[in-house]
Amino acid sequence: MSALTRRTVLKGSALAGAAAAVPAGAAALKQAGLVVFDSRLPESLAFARTAGAVRTLDLAAEHDAHFATIRRGVPQGKSLEGLTRWSDWVALRSELESHGWRVTSEQIAAPRQRLLRWSMTRR
Repeated sequence: MSALTRRTVLKGSALAGAAAAVPAGAAALKQAGLVVFDSRLPESLAFARTAGAVRTLDLAAEHDAHFATIRRGVPQGKSLEGLTRWSDWVALRSELESHGWRVTSEQIAAPRQRLLRWSMTRR
């Protein structure tokens, strides 16, 4: 019979928190008007695949087109969700803000890959 230790309590709390966060994140993706990702990054590609039937924008293709889709204006919708490199996020954020979008959240998702999970809504 094992005794209840601080470590088992902490592990259980972490698992419970992660389980609660996944459905909330998935729900946000399903409601997003557009999901921005980079297919060259496995984590970002997996993120986009969880979006289901939501419209997606692949930054790998946008780099080749010099971000033409973003410069023309993002489709109408209430929210944008993304998982991109920090450097892409800086450029995207500036352009999207000029089209009336505002940042609602930013979180470091994978520090080693410099990936940032972000959300934006219309003003």
